[in-house]
Amino acid sequence: MLVIKLIIFMGFFWGAMSGCEFLALQKNVKIYDQQVRLSGQLRNPSQQKKPVIVVLYQILNNEKKILSYLVYHKPDRFQFKVLPGQYYIAAFEDANQDLIYQDSEWAAYSGPTSVITMEPDKDQLTLDLTLQPPGYSRLEEFPNLSFPTSRARLRLPEIRIGEIVELGDGRFTEEIGQLGLWEPIRFLEEIGGGLYFLEHFDPGKIPVIFIHGAGGTPNSWTHIIQRMDRDSFQPLLFHYPSGLYLDDVTELLRQALSQIYLTHKFKKLIMVAHSMGGMVARAEMNLATLKGRGRQFSHLLVTISTPWGGHQGAQMALDHSTLGIIPSWIDMASDSPFQKKLFETLLPNTIHHYLFFSYQGGLNPFTEGNDDGAVSISSQLDNRAQYFAEKILGFNEDHVSILKSREMISQLNEIFYTFKHMKLEPKK
Repeated sequence: MLVIKLIIFMGFFWGAMSGCEFLALQKNVKIYDQQVRLSGQLRNPSQQKKPVIVVLYQILNNEKKILSYLVYHKPDRFQFKVLPGQYYIAAFEDANQDLIYQDSEWAAYSGPTSVITMEPDKDQLTLDLTLQPPGYSRLEEFPNLSFPTSRARLRLPEIRIGEIVELGDGRFTEEIGQLGLWEPIRFLEEIGGGLYFLEHFDPGKIPVIFIHGAGGTPNSWTHIIQRMDRDSFQPLLFHYPSGLYLDDVTELLRQALSQIYLTHKFKKLIMVAHSMGGMVARAEMNLATLKGRGRQFSHLLVTISTPWGGHQGAQMALDHSTLGIIPSWIDMASDSPFQKKLFETLLPNTIHHYLFFSYQGGLNPFTEGNDDGAVSISSQLDNRAQYFAEKILGFNEDHVSILKSREMISQLNEIFYTFKHMKLEPKK
């Protein structure tokens, strides 16, 4: 029986994969696993208590280039993942919140010599950053992170935040979704991903962030977006390589949210997430809660057909595959470390979770129970997820068709309106 189940699983995931594509997967994972961590404690003695931007530079051919940056709304530990090479880190308090450094702002470099040499398999976790007043410390590079041309230079991860696109954008095709699953590093280098807008941000509308699942793209949300009230709500599209470890995807989402909140200061936010994307959304909510941002504004989280209890087929792949392992499979396996910590954080009263599940499938070969054609119902209705949900709704749809279901979309819009008219809850 185990062999039969394994064959079914391998056929489901690998039936269309060629030998060259598996070689590409192995190459991507090898590069991915070479990453090392740059981490330390961020401190800001300034009394202004404004957001702090931590900027990572890489030295290539004796030239310093911005590689990535993080936005922190209060002092915290910062962390980057990089490949072996030479780097240095700077930070500044963005006093006027324009993503541009001025020499009147508090700033600092990390370490007495600034240049950080990263070697294979050697993390550096004590790179503390303490901001100094103007006149004591000054950034020579005067980083300006406000323009798309600046953000377009970012690599590993290269994320675009606020770029206005159309749903038919060439980066949102099914082929690109599969690239993000099987070759996540190539996706980051060629596509980049990010948090895209369909229109200029309107402070009079509630932002709705859509988060796709494994192998998906923002095009997955076409039917829902076409039927939502665009006068009251504005869609934001999170596009990411779904083959990455889910902690890394969560960090990409956290960076994007921190930046748009810095710029727009909205009071309410909606997240709608499908399948594996629901786990990413919940993990980001946990980060927001632990770091205090979860109480800055009210959240509505709607998850659709999410495998809260993991996918046993992923565990089979980890146990038996000799061809290659997609990193996100490790997190998708039942009882993985990612799964176990997902429900350890108690969410505040400013976060409201609605759980949607789909049940049009058949006998699941891994659990001996029913599924929606991809995820077992028992995983979608994991007791831990039910405990945190305010409302649970089931739909006679499969794992994919639920995103086109008129009944589901009608329920979703009703929940949107309820949230729109909900009074802002007091911070506790």
